[in-house]
Amino acid sequence: MLQAFRTHKRWMMFIAMIFIIPSFVVTGIYSYNRMSDSENDLATVGDTSITMMDFDNAKRQYLDNFRRQMGQSFKPNMLDTAEARASILAALISDRAISLEIASEYMNVGEADAINLVKQAPAFQRDGKFSTEAYQQFLNSMSKSDEQFVLELRRDLTRQMLLSAVSQTTQASNTVAQRIHDLLTEERTIRTFEIKPTAFLKSVSVTDAEAQSYYDQNKSLFAVPESVDIEYVVLSPENYKNIKASEDDIKTFYEQNLQRFSTPEERRASHILIAVNNEKTDADAKKEADEIYKQLQADPSKFAQLAKSKSADPGSARQGGDLGFFQKGMMVPEFDNAVFSGKKGDLVAPVKTQFGYHIIKIVDVKPAQAKPLKEVRAEIEALYQQQAAIRAFAEDAENFSNMVYEQSESLQPVAERFGLKIQTVKNVTRDFEDQLINPNVIEALYGFDVLEDKRNSNAIEVASNTLLSARVTAHHKQTVKTFDEVKGDIVATLKNQKATEAARAQGSADIAKLLDKKSASGKFGDKTVISRERPGAYAYEVVTAALRPDANKLPTYTGVQTQDGSYFVIEVQSSKKIEASPEQLAMRKAELAQLYSNPEQAAFISGLETKFGTQILKDEYKPGYQPTDEDVAP
Repeated sequence: MLQAFRTHKRWMMFIAMIFIIPSFVVTGIYSYNRMSDSENDLATVGDTSITMMDFDNAKRQYLDNFRRQMGQSFKPNMLDTAEARASILAALISDRAISLEIASEYMNVGEADAINLVKQAPAFQRDGKFSTEAYQQFLNSMSKSDEQFVLELRRDLTRQMLLSAVSQTTQASNTVAQRIHDLLTEERTIRTFEIKPTAFLKSVSVTDAEAQSYYDQNKSLFAVPESVDIEYVVLSPENYKNIKASEDDIKTFYEQNLQRFSTPEERRASHILIAVNNEKTDADAKKEADEIYKQLQADPSKFAQLAKSKSADPGSARQGGDLGFFQKGMMVPEFDNAVFSGKKGDLVAPVKTQFGYHIIKIVDVKPAQAKPLKEVRAEIEALYQQQAAIRAFAEDAENFSNMVYEQSESLQPVAERFGLKIQTVKNVTRDFEDQLINPNVIEALYGFDVLEDKRNSNAIEVASNTLLSARVTAHHKQTVKTFDEVKGDIVATLKNQKATEAARAQGSADIAKLLDKKSASGKFGDKTVISRERPGAYAYEVVTAALRPDANKLPTYTGVQTQDGSYFVIEVQSSKKIEASPEQLAMRKAELAQLYSNPEQAAFISGLETKFGTQILKDEYKPGYQPTDEDVAP
């Protein structure tokens, strides 16, 4: 599998480019954050831990993605369930296992390849050329530096290539591919005429008794739910956008966060791996590695030649042992320490890892470099303003919370104190939700203090660093509209139902006449050739109905009613099978293989989790967790 990765690296990177860069633009990348405090550990994968901070960062990113994608439909509490917790942790475990596999196999995408990929990404193209402005806007929206994004891109590309290598192992049979091709491309020549329900509206009628009966049996349809009119204020860092950084602030921020604006040190190394396996004991491998090391001490120029003939790592062996540039922490610890402890040109004596013994040559060193202040000034100003706003919010949050409680008869004092706008919403039901008025706010609005005593709600956290307090200005109890109020709507509904039934009855009668070689009520239109792949202007129901009759019993007549109530009478004249070309069959097989690859990838990742050893440390994050009475606060 890894052989395939290295052999087809170039074209696999091109495939990855199509999928990965757009996903960055839409969702960004999750970056691992390893912590050593075992009390914060939620799970372990191998000798690494997944902490509560890792989990919170991932959850926050999921919520940010959903907020962008769902707009007004977004619910801040949508991941506050046992199932969501388990799913997020499972994704983190899978990503960590993949990361460990990448490190253990010395897989790496070079910086130059990643930069080239960025420059080719459609998201950053303007008039067919790479746009520095578009790229910088993207980086600003993600609060990332160019170096940070490229590093994350390299990691994610390597991950995708590993999984793509797994996908290449899946295959689909010619028989199944041919069957799918036949189903999608079979052509049928048809004629149709449409019977619309509107044609029967004048001929159907609804009596007062029918309307009254419908009303009596469906009163719940005419219920006006309980609702409240409310006003509310919101305190968040958005209220502090006027904070500006002074020159001293900018310089101090730059000096204290210099690492953020620096390119981390990278080293290029080559290695020769002498593996320990069933054919070679640890002692034998060490002896062979020592002998090769002595040869290289005598003649370092033979490194590439010996790597090609002796190394057990086939991917790098073909490149004379070259592993390219990588940063500290991207290789297994023993190998990593050996490379970053030496200097350029060093030949490192055999180093033992879980894979065997490595003779290492440190080929090149790119020292860490900091960008000058003038290049990152705009980024620092934005970051400073963002952090200063969060600090100011944190300082005022307690006062905000106290004021809405202590002066609970009005929101005006807190609005004046913090310069907030009082906003209003009418007809807020118990099922109402938007980005700010979430279930926690609804629960408070319908609580006794707020609903009956007309007090301010407590300060409620409706999103990260966002507090809301609301009060009820009017309460509307549930009512049911009277029959006279809804009679017109009921009559229209029943007339449409009767007209739809009449259209279906007319269509069924027409088909019976046509099968009996008699004339029908409608006139067929022109002949049309349709298939599942090319339905033309016809609805899904019409295409499906036209393809249902036995191809050996054509011509024939059939019919179907669509969702809008129209009935289509269909004359199916003939059927034609479309022979698949070798290219089309190959395409079908590739599509099926992609479909099959999902369970293959899931099984591969599950195998990695078993390989490295995985343990979930807190019960409430395990799949299927059910809280006990002891878990629920009184």
